[in-house]
Amino acid sequence: METLSNTHNRWTAKQFIVLAGIWLAFLISFITRLSWSTIVPAAIDSLHFTVQQGNNYLTAFYIGYAITVLPGGMLADKFGYRKLLLAAVLGNLVVMAAMVFMHGYWDGLALRFILGLVSGPDLSACLGIITEWFGGKKRATATGIFNTCTSFGLTVINLYAPTVMVHYGWRATLGVTAFFPLVAFIFAYFALKGNPPYPQQFVVKKSNGEVKEETAIERLKKAINNRSVWMLAITGLFATGAKWGVTNWANLFIVKNLHFSLVTAGVAMSIFGITSVISMVVAGWISDHSTLSRHAWAAIFMAIFTPTIIGFTFVPHGNVAMLYFWTGAMGVGAFMFSTITNNLSVEVAPADQRGTVSGFINAFNQVGSFLAPVLLGQILAGTGSYVTSYLIIAAFPLIAVVALMFVRESDANKYDEVKD
Repeated sequence: METLSNTHNRWTAKQFIVLAGIWLAFLISFITRLSWSTIVPAAIDSLHFTVQQGNNYLTAFYIGYAITVLPGGMLADKFGYRKLLLAAVLGNLVVMAAMVFMHGYWDGLALRFILGLVSGPDLSACLGIITEWFGGKKRATATGIFNTCTSFGLTVINLYAPTVMVHYGWRATLGVTAFFPLVAFIFAYFALKGNPPYPQQFVVKKSNGEVKEETAIERLKKAINNRSVWMLAITGLFATGAKWGVTNWANLFIVKNLHFSLVTAGVAMSIFGITSVISMVVAGWISDHSTLSRHAWAAIFMAIFTPTIIGFTFVPHGNVAMLYFWTGAMGVGAFMFSTITNNLSVEVAPADQRGTVSGFINAFNQVGSFLAPVLLGQILAGTGSYVTSYLIIAAFPLIAVVALMFVRESDANKYDEVKD
């Protein structure tokens, strides 16, 4: 006879379908944002852009994204997570299709900025959907599987984009990329239908005998008045910044400082991607099947990051085996914690504020993601040392670990697995 615990831990077919829907939807968000990085060498030559102008397209996306992550989360709370996610996917489809026909610098720059704007609500909406469909003892595992789409996006874009670009040009590559949000929209539209077991709930308050729903601004004020929310925001600023700082600079570091070939660097970063995917799923499973609090596990996983950056920084020249080992280890350190911190961003929030809180925290994540690579560049320019740049950023996860010690999960959301 199966135990009640086993019954609670079993996933339903609908949960698998829902998770596939949001996984695909967020995957295409990464594919569309990474598409410019892939085609930029050919595109800037064709359009006669400077390298700096090409880089401005990357910056434009992240500025737009950072602007809308918080209001996007608030809108998700107001109109529903499913509606906002479908709107974000549809926006990606329209913008990517429009970019096929761009001809000048400014229209392309505007489209990249708009792509960032329409993508802002995606993460908050996806995390909100997870809370609606998965109870507490399934939620971190679901989040870990969901998070794998970020690393998988790097793989997918590199599987087709270079080949299409070589044979048919960069415009055709953008056209193929626009096909992904179309597929994701159709699949997610049907996959996310139905009544979730833990639906979004809105707090109402009585005033002079009248029942009044709290406004978005009132919910926002309540959200930012929460110590755990601020600690997770600080965590995201430093830890997510370090993650994307070292990720974006890893290929350059391997080739320019460690003096390995581009091919070897590519293999190392493939290992980085594989270990990051595995570690995110493992982190979620551990958290769901442990009595230790989520914030404690997040701190443990995050503490791994600093020594892996240091180990990667001091890989001996010419030692390929050590390069592969430390790059793989850094993939674990850089991504394993994100499963738990993403999960915490909705679990520290009241049921009516999950989108708002995750959007607020994600805004700090985006600031860190934007500033860390810039900081690395400034340190490199000032010191001329790649090693110094990496060692300084290696301290960032430790600051995040301290912040996590002040996080406390919400009792209202932590133990709802009994209803699962």
